[in-house]
Amino acid sequence: MSTAAEAPKDPSNSRDRDLLRRLAAGTAGVVGDAFLRAMVRHLAAAYGAELAFIGEHLPPPATGRVRVLASWQNGVELREGYEFDMHDTMPCATVEREGLLVLPEGTCKAYPGDRYVRDFGLDSYLGVALPGAGDEHVAYVALMSSQPIDPDEDELAVLRIFAARAGAEIERRRHQAALRTRDAEVAAARARVLDAADGERQRIGRDLHDGAQQRIVALGHLIGIARRKLGEDVPADALELLDRAHQEARLATDELRELARGLHPAGLTEKGLGSALEALAGRSPIPLHIDALPERRLPAPVELTAFYLASEGLTNAVKHAKADVVRVTVTNRLGEAFVTITDDGRGGAAIVDGGGLAGLSDRVAALGGSLALDSPPGGGTALTATIPLAPWRSAHEPFLEFGHAQDGGRGEANIQAVIAGNRTLSVTLSREWELEGGVPRIGQRLPIMDHVGRRRATVEVTQVASVPFLEIDGSWLAPEEVGAETLEGWRSERRGFYATIRDEVALLLGEPGWQFTDEEPMTLLWYRAVADERDEFTAGANAAD
Repeated sequence: MSTAAEAPKDPSNSRDRDLLRRLAAGTAGVVGDAFLRAMVRHLAAAYGAELAFIGEHLPPPATGRVRVLASWQNGVELREGYEFDMHDTMPCATVEREGLLVLPEGTCKAYPGDRYVRDFGLDSYLGVALPGAGDEHVAYVALMSSQPIDPDEDELAVLRIFAARAGAEIERRRHQAALRTRDAEVAAARARVLDAADGERQRIGRDLHDGAQQRIVALGHLIGIARRKLGEDVPADALELLDRAHQEARLATDELRELARGLHPAGLTEKGLGSALEALAGRSPIPLHIDALPERRLPAPVELTAFYLASEGLTNAVKHAKADVVRVTVTNRLGEAFVTITDDGRGGAAIVDGGGLAGLSDRVAALGGSLALDSPPGGGTALTATIPLAPWRSAHEPFLEFGHAQDGGRGEANIQAVIAGNRTLSVTLSREWELEGGVPRIGQRLPIMDHVGRRRATVEVTQVASVPFLEIDGSWLAPEEVGAETLEGWRSERRGFYATIRDEVALLLGEPGWQFTDEEPMTLLWYRAVADERDEFTAGANAAD
């Protein structure tokens, strides 16, 4: 046995190393939101806190507001995405001002205006500011507990190290959001130019059809009448000139008709892409097969682009590829439209400056999409465009959509509840309906779509109301109608949901600075399921025509 005296262990040093080990191991290999969530979870475990969260100080024009980016709670509800105003009566204001707040006890007395402190008796508070790139604090991490939290200086040093990393993660998120916003603004500007050009092309096409084309048709008609009235009692060369004039008038009419179609296909706006493609197939010298079309109208700029792609693909197949058949497929899923034109020709096509494909590539890019060309020599040609749909939503066939790829099956459960008649209410942003031509009318039928673009059910609107978010109370809906246990729980869930899709909604609405607030107008839509032969998986619908 060793007789040497053992050095006494410093318990605070051991606790400091334990905290460092917890945070280092718990956040290793994760970045972004995953890092923030891991950090608050392990801090809460280390100190036995009932609540741990990271609150971001929102930039202008929302100065003075805080949004919860990551949260861990035990018996205290504070969901991610929740936003609140920061007042001097709240601990976070002190953290923002001083960078640190340690209150092992006495928080309830010092900050009686903070409802979490007051309502849950969280008398101990630890808050550390998260530094940004400059001197400002971009956020803070807070621990709140009914039991004392009393870190020593070494633990505070560890917390400051991880606070700096968390601050850098938030700065990175902000830079990414700023880049997305700039990209959206550039895309919107390009789209406005494209839309103006399309409008002008359509106007010119109408003018040609209603003006010059009709005049030439009338001229040819008059030449024909004159030719018949003259009979055969006139010089042969004069008759020949009249016949030639009549033929030239017919040719000019055909050329103007084709020119007008090229500017803007007739019937596309009124009847949709299917009708325009069928007309294109009817004029094609080789078979043009339309293999698939989406179940609902695409936004106008996307439909027009799909038509131009089909037209250009057909032209190239006939003139250059010497193809025997062309196939067109148009589908949409996960918020994107996919347009594919293939032929069985000799291949070897390329996108060259000044060519038709180059112009189409620029057009697709202006819509935020991409164009791919696969044309190996002797192997045919495939032209595929991928175009996002969210920025171009239109009033064509409004719809309700449930679910997303990472929802854990919740969207599918909601669709089945609609089909079974157990879900009869949806609450959505009123401004989304404005993009679809306005709030639906009572008696209007809406398709229910899943997140991959399949039409799954049809509902008929029975009641409509528009209410600011905060004013939606028990007089408007019961919690179980929206799949929640309490209205406050539903509100928190909705705030968190719209916080997670904030960038997507901002792009959709064309408002880069958009954020969800309690004053946001919401549309409450009550409906009943009805049968429709176009729906997939309609078994179980409890209503029929």
